[in-house]
Amino acid sequence: MCLIPAVWKEKRVIESFDVDILGRLHPQTLFSFLLNAAWNHACKGTYGFTELTAHDLYWVLVKAQILIKRLPNWREQITIETWGKRKVRLYALRDFIITSEEGEKLISATSSWMILDRKNGKPQRFDEKSKSLPWNPQKNEIETSLEKVPQLNYGKELRKFRIHFSDMDVNRHVNSAKYVEWIINSHSQKHLETNNIGSIEISFLSEASSDDVVAVYSEVSNGFRLYSVKNYVDEKELCRARIKWQPCEA
Repeated sequence: MCLIPAVWKEKRVIESFDVDILGRLHPQTLFSFLLNAAWNHACKGTYGFTELTAHDLYWVLVKAQILIKRLPNWREQITIETWGKRKVRLYALRDFIITSEEGEKLISATSSWMILDRKNGKPQRFDEKSKSLPWNPQKNEIETSLEKVPQLNYGKELRKFRIHFSDMDVNRHVNSAKYVEWIINSHSQKHLETNNIGSIEISFLSEASSDDVVAVYSEVSNGFRLYSVKNYVDEKELCRARIKWQPCEA
């Protein structure tokens, strides 16, 4: 019997294609790193892709909150750690930390997930097998809030994007990291070159399909910038995000 590690660890070296023109890790790539670590950990137990697919089920990310002390730079080696924290009703909570090779904590994150039925899209309750999973309720990196990111009051349209085949993942919907990419790319190069992200909070509300056109809307509220990504045709809201932008140090 394969024992599931309570805390999953994996190392990565930041490659040239992972970073922006300033050598900082792309926020959407950071998001992908976290998702991949969660995926790898889940696949060590009975809730991985193969096991769930056999029952027409799949994991879906509901919400994530990421606190960024510093984004890793090109050629840095980092360690990603993740663990299942606890279950709350239909949600599974999972935390993360990313540290530098010297042990400096660069990033903390928390997330909430659900298992959906592929046939009807309904959330599923965890079965008896989930009791044997190595939950870590005492290891609480960030307190997880299940509340959605607030709605926009007005929202200015920033940019539109068309969904392509390459934006879809093995679950046949747009990968969660793509929404972060759209939000980041809705800003000007000048804004991105002169600002860092201090935190990202994102709620996923609905799924998008290939060839859809989505639009990113935004407004400033209480020192944060709020975002909404919607289907441009029927205005169905797909996700909301709240980002703390901070001017780069001179």
